[in-house]
Amino acid sequence: MKKKSTKAIEFVSGMHEFVVGDPQFRKDTKTKSETQIQAELRPLIIRYMENYFHRLGFKDAVGKANKSFYWEGQEGSFGEVRETTFGSRNYPDFIVKEPYALAIEYKQSPNGSTVKHGIGQSLMHTLSGDFDFAYFLFHDQSKDKRIEQSRRNENEKAIIERMWNEFNVFVRFV
Repeated sequence: MKKKSTKAIEFVSGMHEFVVGDPQFRKDTKTKSETQIQAELRPLIIRYMENYFHRLGFKDAVGKANKSFYWEGQEGSFGEVRETTFGSRNYPDFIVKEPYALAIEYKQSPNGSTVKHGIGQSLMHTLSGDFDFAYFLFHDQSKDKRIEQSRRNENEKAIIERMWNEFNVFVRFV
């Protein structure tokens, strides 16, 4: 497992804060499909990366951000064909190639079992060695926000902390 540097931690947590803090980030996703929300997330992630590379002094921060980013279903190909793990390849919803090999998974549901599915996918991205880090963003669509609130429970807190500390999977709920 790749060791987390302060810069890597700041990059992943900064991306999360930027995306969910943006005025264009949709809070209520009940009337939109996962694919529609992913299409809305793409420009937010790209903008975060453009700002990141701009702060680092890249002359063409926009170009660098776009060359370092891929989304599932994008025309053309991105990087190498991945080896199979348990009979399938690890292709997350979004891939950040630089500055870190970051897999991004997005799920939405009123059902907690979808959280487990997303966590499992995210784990496979880092455990397979295809990615150094994974960022899993889950939109809680339950009426009472019970899934988001569950992260305050001791067991869920411990799981989320362990996911990051031991497996480089950054799990967040909105």
